[in-house]
Amino acid sequence: MIKRYIGMKDRIYNDIWMRLGILMNWGLCLMFSLLFLSSCKDDFDVDKLQDTPRLVVYCFPTEGDTTLIAVTRSFPVASFKGDIKVQSQQTVNARIIYKVNDVEYPVKRIENLQEARLFSTNTSETYLSRFVGQYYVVGRQKAGDNIDVQVSADGYSSVSASTYIPNRVNIQMGEVRFDEKSSDADSYSRVDKIAATFQDDASTQDYYSVMVKLRQMEGTNRDSLSWVTRAIELSTVGEPLLNKKTKLNDDFGFDDYTFFGNSYIFDDRTINGLSYTLHLEALSAYMHAGEYDDRGTWDKVFGYDYIVELYKMTPEYYRFLKSINDAQSNDWADAGLMQVAPTYSNVKGGFGIVAGYNASISSRHFD
Repeated sequence: MIKRYIGMKDRIYNDIWMRLGILMNWGLCLMFSLLFLSSCKDDFDVDKLQDTPRLVVYCFPTEGDTTLIAVTRSFPVASFKGDIKVQSQQTVNARIIYKVNDVEYPVKRIENLQEARLFSTNTSETYLSRFVGQYYVVGRQKAGDNIDVQVSADGYSSVSASTYIPNRVNIQMGEVRFDEKSSDADSYSRVDKIAATFQDDASTQDYYSVMVKLRQMEGTNRDSLSWVTRAIELSTVGEPLLNKKTKLNDDFGFDDYTFFGNSYIFDDRTINGLSYTLHLEALSAYMHAGEYDDRGTWDKVFGYDYIVELYKMTPEYYRFLKSINDAQSNDWADAGLMQVAPTYSNVKGGFGIVAGYNASISSRHFD
């Protein structure tokens, strides 16, 4: 039931809602600015949307028995007044129909902080408050299921979206080499090099995201210790599937490509049907070296974990993340040399994303 997520899947579960929190605080502002202030190839009138608030829906179905749904609203750029951060966090009294293979599942609302605690091991009231007023679905889901979502609310046009849950692709962590020179000749950072292998399905066109996480004991003394897990930034030059570094950007002094939330997306265009080993260079060697803070000291006592998570995602999920990556990495547009593309959405009549995924985890403990 809901409590099943407090444990093995909590790392993934919290990460999805960390992203939702970021999207609701920052990403929505970016998304609507891009949608309203740039040209768009979609079949709707951008000028008309500037004066029309729309429902915004975020939902990421996966295997399990509980699915969260975040519902908020857009704000017309032309007439908006006030604090966008505050108003974008306001909840919407929504009516939601959620179907799995054409069977309707019950939708409930998170009413208070006490109920929100069922969804996370994070005890921060500020963090938990993001859940209050949002929605969740109770019902078993598995790979291959088709998901349909319809959302309506007074004063807004109804919106809808569909997705499915892809099959899981197992990831296996291999050799880990510590405190080595980065493959990026322009970087002086030391990296931990992690090999992770998976088997791609030859019969389908597949989309992935990989994350590397470091789990450490943190605290100033033994009475304040707690395990903390964080997503780690990667140097991507040494991995062909992730490397976006270009000589042209270097020549113009533009920054490297940025992956949203340290979630590194790629597709199987060049590896279709192959067993492939990712070469991941984690920019975290200094974090357990004991030189800068107490973390290295506690690592010697408790050890630490490296975690590799491989997400197989629907094309819609991939396009959504890619559109955010492209937008925040587009120094050419910032310089006025290129148009900014809109953030991808598959929500008909509104904005946001409804996109399925499936995740596998491989971890190793180091003393």
